[in-house]
Amino acid sequence: MAVFNGASHLAEALDAVLAQTYRDFDVLVLNDGSTDNSAEIAARYDVRLVTQANAGLGEARRRMVELATGDYVAFVDHDDFWTPEKLTEQMAVIDATDADLVHSDGWYRYEDGREVARDLEIPDAANAWDHILPNNRVIASTAVFRREAMLAAGNFVADTVRCSDWYGWMRLAPTGRFRHLPRRHVHYNVLSTSLANAGFRFHAAQLYVLERYFWADRAALFGGLPDSLRRRYEGMVTEQIGIALSAMARHERKRGHRAEARRLAIRAVRTAPRVPKVWTRALSVLI
Repeated sequence: MAVFNGASHLAEALDAVLAQTYRDFDVLVLNDGSTDNSAEIAARYDVRLVTQANAGLGEARRRMVELATGDYVAFVDHDDFWTPEKLTEQMAVIDATDADLVHSDGWYRYEDGREVARDLEIPDAANAWDHILPNNRVIASTAVFRREAMLAAGNFVADTVRCSDWYGWMRLAPTGRFRHLPRRHVHYNVLSTSLANAGFRFHAAQLYVLERYFWADRAALFGGLPDSLRRRYEGMVTEQIGIALSAMARHERKRGHRAEARRLAIRAVRTAPRVPKVWTRALSVLI
């Protein structure tokens, strides 16, 4: 668990981890330069507490994988909460299938008290890429993955703060076996301060990962696939680049940055001309 100023939810999150029916695990809490009393709260629990200067979630995840002592790693964000049987049921899948990554379903929990179920349908025989393209469907707090496989694939990196989990799954996908367990195991808090609610910055982070890593590394990432699958996944990446650009254009228009909005909209259309959403967003900016 990486925590940055998470005092409001940290105790509840740690209580849920320590209430697991699966008992063969230890807990590493990485305090990423919190300025609240997160470290003091974590220190009350039977956990290994590591403190560093604030470096962001990408670097925190990279370091946690390196510091972990178990064969498998399960992330949980400091504002998310596991059900008691999460690890038991996921480790049973790993034992039965020898998967490198298992992830589950959950609930989105909003600040007004609403909870909305998030259920996926991913066939057992699906390619690992089908779990993370065209969008990332592996919520970080639902995943359990093989530590050595992640290290061999290159691990997480510091410059992917808002999409650090997506980057990690991307590195693991070319050689990893992914399985989806259709059970709800995580209450995922959607807060006004959540990274996924960061508007323009979130879409810009998506674009960065898509262009800097997915597209730039496509030969290595998709090179072992049959041509038809390679073209399919490359097409997904291209379309998502266009969608991210169009979302950024719309945000820039709302902020009154009309010239930049037009530039992004034109790039979006040129990148993904067959995606209706791209045209709809682009036209709202250009007209």
